[in-house]
Amino acid sequence: MTALESTWLLRAFAWARLAVTGLLVVTVPLTTSDVARNAPLLGLVLLVATGTSIPVLVRRVAPRPRRVAALLTTLDIALVTAIVAATGGARSIFPFLYVLSVTGACVLLSRPGALAIAAEACLLYSGLVFGDTVFPITYFFEPPHETTALEVVTIFLNSATFLIVAIVAGGVAERYRSTQRELQTRQRDLLDLEAFRDLVFECVGTGLIVLDRTQRVTGFNRAATAIMGRSAESMRASTWRDLAGDAIDLAEVTDALQGHAMDSIRREVLIPRPDGDTIPALVTFSTLRSAAGVPLGLVAACEDLSTLRQMEARMRHADRLASLGRMSANIAHEIRNPLASMTGAIEALIGTATIEPGERDSLREIVTRESDRLNRIIRDFLAYARPTPLQRTRTDLAAVLEDVLVLLEHRPLPEGVKVVRAFAPPLWADVDPNAVRQSLWNLCLNAVEAMPDGGELTVGATAGAARIEIWVADTGRGIAAKDLGHIFEPFYSTKPEGSGLGLPLVHRVIGDHGGEVDVRSVPGGGTTITLTVPSHA
Repeated sequence: MTALESTWLLRAFAWARLAVTGLLVVTVPLTTSDVARNAPLLGLVLLVATGTSIPVLVRRVAPRPRRVAALLTTLDIALVTAIVAATGGARSIFPFLYVLSVTGACVLLSRPGALAIAAEACLLYSGLVFGDTVFPITYFFEPPHETTALEVVTIFLNSATFLIVAIVAGGVAERYRSTQRELQTRQRDLLDLEAFRDLVFECVGTGLIVLDRTQRVTGFNRAATAIMGRSAESMRASTWRDLAGDAIDLAEVTDALQGHAMDSIRREVLIPRPDGDTIPALVTFSTLRSAAGVPLGLVAACEDLSTLRQMEARMRHADRLASLGRMSANIAHEIRNPLASMTGAIEALIGTATIEPGERDSLREIVTRESDRLNRIIRDFLAYARPTPLQRTRTDLAAVLEDVLVLLEHRPLPEGVKVVRAFAPPLWADVDPNAVRQSLWNLCLNAVEAMPDGGELTVGATAGAARIEIWVADTGRGIAAKDLGHIFEPFYSTKPEGSGLGLPLVHRVIGDHGGEVDVRSVPGGGTTITLTVPSHA
């Protein structure tokens, strides 16, 4: 119990003392015949009770409320004893004032303190009655009263009443104080929890925005104002459309989240700021629910992706520079070999006076073959470095796959190679059919070359809601782990006669379509390459 609450109880007790004092002023003359003889004693008692109550009422906060309460309750037992003695002793009708005093002690003091006050009341009352009847010490001043068994029984009954009231009322008061302390502790814990929650809400680096059912902003933290580039006043008067425009349809998000309390939906969006700048952000939407599970709105967690995008751009730039260096070295290596062969053959043709006709034809064949090889390398490099614009049309990819496999089956294949089709028409998508056909042709040729001793080539496709997956799988020798991270680099090849531009061209074509290329390979266990392309441009 706080000092302020103790002072409030003490003031209430002081008012009760004054009320009882006023009641005694009225009732004592009416209920007692011999008032005049004991009037000075009664007046002193009433004066002491009033004089000790007024200072408590005057002071706003008692310096030591518990000690003042102990003094007042102890004094009250003495004053009640004086009143009982002045109004007939054992025959007085005012012993109930002891009960009021003990009850007040139970409220103001602890249980041991209340029991001490009750014991004081028992001792003083018993001593008063014994001294007035059983062992009359007033024998020398006035004739003794006749002692009856009822008076003796009254002593024990009243004393037992005082103790019972102290025990029962003290227990109730102690339980009340314990409950009050527990409630105060819980309230402090709740306040601390709320303060901690508010602290976390404000200090977290992710922007948190709370939206009601009408998409109006009802709460946000400092990170949200920084991401949105708005002031707190502007945020309070905004809706989600004011903050992010029409990039995200919240009605669609709400429908998707309905019935899934723990689910969340992520969306990337460009957020327009009031200063005219636009930042990329990742927004995670979750349903805001009451304790009963009723949807109240949405919570949007916003993360600024500007720094991440800048870092990705720098990494892509660095990767392009590194790829350019490796590609330049590979180009030099690829061109050097045919040039060396051509130079040797030309020098032999020019520098030899007498040369056999068969040797001359062989040297000419070397020049022609290496010239074609140089032309093919340059053509593939130009196709990779200077791609032609895509010519998108509504295309059935199942028909494209069938064309590629028919052409493949008409080529001389290694003995034991089996072609398996795992797709069903139609598979409609907005793609460049020629570019996709060339990419699939390259993948199928690579798969066949990876199975010189035979195996199974599986070409399959499935259509989703907005994307189509095409996979080319073989059971060949697979790709080594050290080579897997470089297969999309230009001129990186593990084949003696390979140019190293087949897979990079596939990767670029699928990337230009807005798709992805995934490669899974186990050395000795085959390779699966999956192409994922949007079904709509």
